[in-house]
Amino acid sequence: MKTEIKPVAENEVLLQVEVPQEEVQRRYEQTLRRLAQEVSLPGFRKGKVPVQMVVSRLGEDYVRSQTLEDFLPEWYDAALHETEVDAVSMPELDLQKLTLDEPFSFTAKVQVRPTPSLGEYKGLTVPKRTVEVTDEQVETQIGLVQERFASLKPADDRPVQADDFVVVDITATSEGRSIEGAAATDYMVQVGSGQFIPGFEDNLVGLGLGDHKEFEVAFPGDYQVEELRDKPATFAVDVKEIKEKLVPELTDAFAKDVSEFETLEELKADVRERLQKMQTAAAEREFRSLAVDEAVANASLNVPPAMVDREAHGLYHDLEATVGEQGLTMDVYLKAMEKTAEEIEAELKPRAEMNVRRRLVLDAIREAEGIEVTDDEVRERIKADAALLGRDPDQLVIDVYASGRHGMIRDELLMAKTVDFLVDQAVAVEMPAGDEESDGADATAVANEG
Repeated sequence: MKTEIKPVAENEVLLQVEVPQEEVQRRYEQTLRRLAQEVSLPGFRKGKVPVQMVVSRLGEDYVRSQTLEDFLPEWYDAALHETEVDAVSMPELDLQKLTLDEPFSFTAKVQVRPTPSLGEYKGLTVPKRTVEVTDEQVETQIGLVQERFASLKPADDRPVQADDFVVVDITATSEGRSIEGAAATDYMVQVGSGQFIPGFEDNLVGLGLGDHKEFEVAFPGDYQVEELRDKPATFAVDVKEIKEKLVPELTDAFAKDVSEFETLEELKADVRERLQKMQTAAAEREFRSLAVDEAVANASLNVPPAMVDREAHGLYHDLEATVGEQGLTMDVYLKAMEKTAEEIEAELKPRAEMNVRRRLVLDAIREAEGIEVTDDEVRERIKADAALLGRDPDQLVIDVYASGRHGMIRDELLMAKTVDFLVDQAVAVEMPAGDEESDGADATAVANEG
């Protein structure tokens, strides 16, 4: 088979392929034999139909089209292999008519994986967050522990106050018609929590046990149900229970009840230590991410649209899985977001492009620096996973290699080693004060790479 490659645009080539006449004839006869095994004709047992009868019955054009369907993918793959083209898109094919007395020619236009032009990636100056756990952060965490151990006490002998939990029956109408889904029985509302539309919870303050009240509030302009936005609604509530939240006092006895520590100060010291470890780990993940982003910014490359589209599609399916883990369907999610799947996928494209850029640049750095992963390192990683999974290490190694998943593990280790290389070479500088307020969300983009 003869293949020529012709660049037609940046990251796009045209393959001009010629399949020898002998190969075409051989594959045509192979397809004819397959059809003879499958076709049923009166007077012949299945699989015993003469090939001449198959051509007569099905037609020469049909057999040729089946030959292309059977073997064009194989010829295309062979052309990619012969030219070492790393295609990242489906081919745009232009086919010559297939005949049996001459070579068969076709062209395939494909987008190809780009090779970045690396800029500076050694000795990068990268800002790093200074970790300092404040007393306020410790108190916030202790307060969350208090909340977990809070209890509700009946307060039916007084009117509803802010922060109370009130059990009510609710009905609602708008423009004289009942609002679907707004009626509830024995519904608990925390006054001041903001779980209801603005104004609803305020109207509960001052009510007593057994009180009935009707009041009007308006749905906000961004309410999830479009037809109710900015519409006035009349609510009727009946108060059935009033409860106040009792938060335990911060004492040594509290610390002893909720932890293994004897004193409150010991509990606070433990919380501070845990926060220090968490924030240090987060700062390190962020530093790694920023080091990669700096190397990417210094590189020059244009990402083929097909790679961005494929990555965005993958991110959409990741989102779909996350939504499913929360007990929702994508139909429900899309309706709540008031967007289509196509709109969500389009919004994911900037993130998708950055993900692709990171991988391409890291691959180029890995190749430039000769970074490798040994078989022993792959096996050690699998054995470490075995400990977490409660599996026999040697058996898991056998299973992973048998399934072919060891290649994926090798790629992960290569990526992590390359990020380690960048980080080891980078020079950490103090992060500017304005950036200290960020939550380091971008750090997660490379956290899985190291």
